Amino acid sequence: MIRKVFSNRTRVGWKYDPIRKQFFSWHFDIWLEDGRRKRESGFRSKADAESAVARIRLMEKEARYGFVQADPFPTLREVFDKKLSTIRIARAFQRSERIFNTVCECVRIKDVSELRTSHLQKFVELRLADDLLPQSVNRELNSIGGALTLARAQFPALENWTPPKLPKMQERKSRRERVIRAEEITKLLTYLYRPQEENESRIRYMNRRTVGQVFQFANLTGARKGELCKLRWDQVDWEAGVIQIIGTKTENRSQQTVRYLAIIPTLAAILHEREAIPGDYVFTRAGGEVTHYYEIMKYACAELGLRYGKKTLGGFVTHDGRHTAVTRMLQAGIDLSTISSITGQGDKTMVLRYGHATTESKNVAMESLENFAGNINLRLGSDSVDEINENANKNAEYGAEGGRKRA
Repeated sequence: MIRKVFSNRTRVGWKYDPIRKQFFSWHFDIWLEDGRRKRESGFRSKADAESAVARIRLMEKEARYGFVQADPFPTLREVFDKKLSTIRIARAFQRSERIFNTVCECVRIKDVSELRTSHLQKFVELRLADDLLPQSVNRELNSIGGALTLARAQFPALENWTPPKLPKMQERKSRRERVIRAEEITKLLTYLYRPQEENESRIRYMNRRTVGQVFQFANLTGARKGELCKLRWDQVDWEAGVIQIIGTKTENRSQQTVRYLAIIPTLAAILHEREAIPGDYVFTRAGGEVTHYYEIMKYACAELGLRYGKKTLGGFVTHDGRHTAVTRMLQAGIDLSTISSITGQGDKTMVLRYGHATTESKNVAMESLENFAGNINLRLGSDSVDEINENANKNAEYGAEGGRKRA
């Protein structure tokens, strides 16, 4: 039996009926050949419910005559495990595993053929409740969609199966426009590099100083913090005077993954100080996160009265040092090819995206317009300027007189 059912409360995949002031969906209630009863709601149309019932009946008939096995479709967990077996990068594996586990906990179905868009919509609502941005949820949906698409090639039973439509969300077209000012960098580094205090432990002092070194390194190189966390000593070539930066965002691509930066004096001073600390990595123990990085940064900015944090109005984060470096190099007249070779951005439009207008650059631009157009009045001379003003007054009086006549 297929019918429309109603509810007084909202449910995933259900529509709202303004006349009845209730939520509704299509529902089927059937008995299987083995005596089991199967009921399910949440279908957005009667055709969807009928299609689901027809697919169940076809599977029963094929199983009865031995065309296929009784349970030919893989489980949702098997589909996700098959996708995980193809991922070779550790970070990507951990991220995908977390996403797939969340889907399996959220969606209570067995066979992947039972997966519907309404199930994925429930996953979206769960992730939004965790304060994820729409673009972050869409990236997780892309991982799920990739696993479902791969399943059609990996499992013969899914050859004619059509994965459900992904409930993509509309993304807000916004990007950060924050450039860290020189006085902010000076105040923050002065605070982080201050001598060890009497009531401060040696470990806390070293952690604070490491945070300052990473922050300064990011602003001097335009490198991502993740790239600096993974920086090893074998990537520092003192003889050639260069540092090898390996990209972390595009590590699965063959192009624009490695770049070489000159060891300028400030970088050299930081590196020489770090050499006294044993280990294979420059700033971390094993290439992971810097110890208490965000905690120390947040506390330091709070003490200094600086706006810090992605969700803080007007606040800055360490990644804004990358924006700042690109902006300053553009202001200095450095060409796009050179900047992209330093930051590792293969697309030059990305370089322009990271460059932002500052007060200084806008002042220089206005001065150039003043030099170009402002001198025109000077060339006219004072008599010409007075003549222009007199003609303007006459035109105004003429317009007023014409208006009185028409009235």
